[in-house]
Amino acid sequence: MIQIGKRLRRQRENLNMTREEFAEKASISPQFLAEIENGKKGMSVDTLYKICKNFSISADYLLFGLLSNDTLSDSAKGVIGNLSEPFLSYTEDIIQIVNDIVSESKGKYKNTEK
Repeated sequence: MIQIGKRLRRQRENLNMTREEFAEKASISPQFLAEIENGKKGMSVDTLYKICKNFSISADYLLFGLLSNDTLSDSAKGVIGNLSEPFLSYTEDIIQIVNDIVSESKGKYKNTEK
């Protein structure tokens, strides 16, 4: 449950949403969302469905950490798919950091082209 909560929080933060905003759209309380994100409580299938549908988040990713990023090579997907915890979470964190760096550098590069 801790890893599911961590992945859910990461997705919420990627959407630049507060707990309150995310919880309202998911039809749950902000307190319940906090408990899910902190790994203290699980969620029902109904709640999982609402979250996945409303935010276009993969259930495979939330539940199992399976990355469905089409930009990864087949060999990278194979390696990542064979990782177990905690290495899968570390790898997700590294990929997210690299994604953030690339996104930030693209923004800075575009600003210098003008």
